[in-house]
Amino acid sequence: MNCRYCGTGLPSKGGACPGCGRMIPFDQQRQMRDLLDPRLNEYKNKDTAMYKKETAYDDAKLGKIILFFLGLLAIIILLVIVM
Repeated sequence: MNCRYCGTGLPSKGGACPGCGRMIPFDQQRQMRDLLDPRLNEYKNKDTAMYKKETAYDDAKLGKIILFFLGLLAIIILLVIVM
């Protein structure tokens, strides 16, 4: 992202422009922050929502795997007790 006043490339963090020395406006700092770390604004960023959806799917899949193995263990225990 470039400075609105002089066009110099801005550092990744807010503060002042290295070219003209003017303060970077807060709205431009917010845009830079959102571009660099989309997790800071999780409700407006579609990528983060997609990440959360994948995480929820992985959690559900893990739960099904655990439930399967617990059922298998219960069946094995019952077979050992019956024999």
